[in-house]
Amino acid sequence: MKRILITGATGFVGRACLDLLCNQDWEIHAVSRRAISESGMNIEWHRADLKDFAIMRAIISEIEPTHLLHAAWCTDPKSFWHSAENHEWLRSTVELFDCFAAAGGTRIVGVGSCAEYDWTMGVCREQKTPCRPNTLYGQAKLSAANHLATMQQQGLSTAWARLFFMYGPGASESRMPGAVISALQRNEPALCSAGEQRRDFLYIDDVASALVAILGSTITGPVNICSGEVTSIGVMAERVAELMGKRELLKLGALPTRVDDPSMIVGHNSRLKGLGWQPQFSLEQGLQQTITRSSLP
Repeated sequence: MKRILITGATGFVGRACLDLLCNQDWEIHAVSRRAISESGMNIEWHRADLKDFAIMRAIISEIEPTHLLHAAWCTDPKSFWHSAENHEWLRSTVELFDCFAAAGGTRIVGVGSCAEYDWTMGVCREQKTPCRPNTLYGQAKLSAANHLATMQQQGLSTAWARLFFMYGPGASESRMPGAVISALQRNEPALCSAGEQRRDFLYIDDVASALVAILGSTITGPVNICSGEVTSIGVMAERVAELMGKRELLKLGALPTRVDDPSMIVGHNSRLKGLGWQPQFSLEQGLQQTITRSSLP
């Protein structure tokens, strides 16, 4: 049986991947900093801080995973772009990768970010678009990707999944359309910029299915996880307001647009689709799921 170790297992991305992997032929081991007790799911939880190298080495030595899905990183929406924690996460990531390989692991899928690309290019293609991150977060992720590429050259099977703009229930309100949904649920005005910026949005369940597809494949190197389509932030906000029947509360243009905000960021996803992957949720379906599940107690 394939034995997988998942980091960031209680996070937005990791949690969604667990739900899919539990329905497949995996022996699942998940790492969390807090104690987890779940019934009805075939998951063995390990309580650990990934920055504690001694504990992580002991866990990996004990379970000897064949696969690693590394989704953990600093994610505080107020600080992660420029937080010094990115340096710590880079060090712990490199240590984790090296420890996994030393224990006989065979395949690593690391979770990266479209923030590694040069966003002035607009369209981001793996191995073609220059990687020139302008945030500490993007720089640290790119350094981790480069280390993984070196391990690939040394014979380990590795892939680096670059996530674009995810949305769905459980996401931070700083992610579009969280703040809009939250304001409208309170029957308050949803104040937005003009929303002319265009982004590549993908619903979280489709993000998870893409990661699981990559994990079970032999594809190597960077792989964009994205829809391949652009939607303006304003259009997304309008669709949310219309689905909630509160269009009058949406106030586009009430907030200024950041002068340094790129006008368009979209991913090229032919490598991902080459695995047979297709998104299962249209933008409207994903937004409806997000609205419905966000309103549950």
